[in-house]
Amino acid sequence: MTDYRPEPLTDSDADAQTSGAWTVDGGMLVATYKPGNMVRGLEMVTAVAAAAEEANHHPDVDLRYPTVTYRLMTHSEGQLTSYDVALAQRIDAIAAEMEIPAG
Repeated sequence: MTDYRPEPLTDSDADAQTSGAWTVDGGMLVATYKPGNMVRGLEMVTAVAAAAEEANHHPDVDLRYPTVTYRLMTHSEGQLTSYDVALAQRIDAIAAEMEIPAG
């Protein structure tokens, strides 16, 4: 994901390219997941952090009992880009692997 310049996306493009877990709010992709407890939430955050490091693209994370909320926006571009969609899709995959529902 980091070997090319990200493709800028409109809010509607980003919305169309992500799952129903994600919404566009204030120019950011936002999704909340319900791991059910702090330990599972932290496990999810740790898995997402590893994926974010690999992609060199990092979400804003809000871990609270019993939810985890992720916010994505390419700060260097000042808008949503293909990097955000790719990371949102990876977060969805992690949630599915861990059987953590969106909500």
